[in-house]
Amino acid sequence: MTTISAAELAPRIDLAVTAVEGVRECYSARPVVARAIEHVADVEGSLAEVEEAGGARAITVCIGVSADDDAALVAAAVATAARGAGDDEVPSSVRVRVARLVAPRS
Repeated sequence: MTTISAAELAPRIDLAVTAVEGVRECYSARPVVARAIEHVADVEGSLAEVEEAGGARAITVCIGVSADDDAALVAAAVATAARGAGDDEVPSSVRVRVARLVAPRS
């Protein structure tokens, strides 16, 4: 099976994460410097951060969850969706950063 590059995988993760029930917002998990360079170059980057090293991936995503939703369940579903976004056998660890939103559920 062909390995998917980090650049190809990140947009897939973005789509998978936004489709998870309970995710109200998605934020960039990527470093400010990388986002600033993309802004200056007028390039749209992904929100997910994907790092590859030693034959494994480290994926980080940042989401907003309503105070009415179970943040732990939503985060677990997001981690599963992020892992499933890659159709290859590369082992992946997923870190989900959760922000609680005070706005009511929409």
